[in-house]
Amino acid sequence: MIKTMIKGILTLSLSFVSFVSAQAQTATGVGYGLTKDAAIEQAKRDAVEQGLGAYMTSTTTVTATSIEDNIYSKAQGFVKSFKVIKESKGPDGNFEITIEAKVTDMIDQVMADEAALQTLLNGMNRPRIIFLVKEENLIDNTPTNFAETKLLSMFYEKGFDVVDRQLVQALKGEQDYTQALDGNVAAAAKIASQLGAEVIVIGTAKISSGGMVYNMHSGQADINGKIVRVDTGEILAVVPQARGKKVHISPSTSGVNAANDGAEKLGNNIISQLITKWSTQQSNFIKVYIVLKGADFMSYMTFESFLKAQTVSGIRNAYAKSLNEGVAEYEVEFEGKSQALAMGLAQTSPDGLNFKVTGLTGNRITAEVVQ
Repeated sequence: MIKTMIKGILTLSLSFVSFVSAQAQTATGVGYGLTKDAAIEQAKRDAVEQGLGAYMTSTTTVTATSIEDNIYSKAQGFVKSFKVIKESKGPDGNFEITIEAKVTDMIDQVMADEAALQTLLNGMNRPRIIFLVKEENLIDNTPTNFAETKLLSMFYEKGFDVVDRQLVQALKGEQDYTQALDGNVAAAAKIASQLGAEVIVIGTAKISSGGMVYNMHSGQADINGKIVRVDTGEILAVVPQARGKKVHISPSTSGVNAANDGAEKLGNNIISQLITKWSTQQSNFIKVYIVLKGADFMSYMTFESFLKAQTVSGIRNAYAKSLNEGVAEYEVEFEGKSQALAMGLAQTSPDGLNFKVTGLTGNRITAEVVQ
């Protein structure tokens, strides 16, 4: 956080952009947290900001008696690797961690750098992914799954944790499977949860003939897709259309090649969006959803105030979302991993309200009021 101390009456608007090179560079970061992991995550963010700078817009309004800082900082960076060079635990129980990190900033570099991508996936708790792509082949008029096969292969080769396709196919014919293929997100989420996946890719592919090109058959494929976080329902990436075109002496082969071409474009687009989103979350904060069971209106409001008070280290903002039949839901912006937030919640409680943490799935924490 940037602190500005100026006396007098002054209004200052400052905008700057710090451009960074695509080369990996070494930076030192310091972090604090209730757990070691939480402190390391904060240290990573600090290293990104120290090593790369940030695309930052800062508007600071200063009066004789007050200073109001409204700072938005988005670090377009990523920790490729790091090592802890100093570690201590204070009398308040919080950890202080200093790391030395190698930081890279370019999305295409992260995609090409296996170590960097694996570090990012580790930071996001290695979400498991399943694929459901409804494919229509108008060339052969037979059921095919070329696009889904290509996508699965791409993600697997990049080091993503992909759920065994045979487990997904075993559900074929069930109502949820059919509805999921038709784009029903709730049905898709149910299948993903059943198979232990946190993320699902849903899409459609249409393979058709593009006519003849110099006595060769032209195949084309129009593919779209979106990727959804199952535990929160958050849409992580959307690609409205990716078109593949290929020619071949065989009409069937031209269609297969076009499907692979379109799927590759779709996959690269999705992975780029994921890297952007997840690296930003690593550098800034993640969204965690908390479900509190056994709540009435007073405990609903008390728990919201508790979260907003930022008693648990790492909480940036908290929002009460709903209260229905004793089930309260909240959204929390948190610097660190969801496990660190769950640990912090388990070790603290507001005056007049006792609760216990009962579950953790991805970025969703469940808790229960204790009478």
